Amino acid sequence: MKINDLVAGVVLFALAVLILVYAQTLPPMPGQRYGAAAFPTVVALGLGGFSLMLAGQGWRERRPDTRWIEFSAWAHERHTRGNFVIALVLIAVYVLLSERIGFIPLSIAILVFLFLRQGVPLRRGVTIAVATTLAIQLAFSDVLRVPLPRGLLTEILW
Repeated sequence: MKINDLVAGVVLFALAVLILVYAQTLPPMPGQRYGAAAFPTVVALGLGGFSLMLAGQGWRERRPDTRWIEFSAWAHERHTRGNFVIALVLIAVYVLLSERIGFIPLSIAILVFLFLRQGVPLRRGVTIAVATTLAIQLAFSDVLRVPLPRGLLTEILW
């Protein structure tokens, strides 16, 4: 799918504004010079700046015969559309079940399912899913100090 740069830039700029506005509602962290809003604000400012550049480029390069949105051949393939729908469903499943089941088991299950769907051999898929999940868990818990849902592993996790 090809989206005109002007359209993409405007949509991304609107997203940047929403992120920036929401970030200002996040509470400050006691004893810190920066709070929960710091990272989303930086992301929103970067996204806003680059989206304006993208929109400007789209404006300069516009032609009267150019479509705003064009679908590529792959967007018409049944398997690809199925993958898109499955990804959205799995995101919803994670949101609904993550507190109950926990990040680690749910992430491994989702990744293994997606790998198998793409034809990755089971052993390789499980290995990559476990390694990736543990890396994300460590990054969030130790580096970022953001606890991910523990769910079934509440009594086991460090």
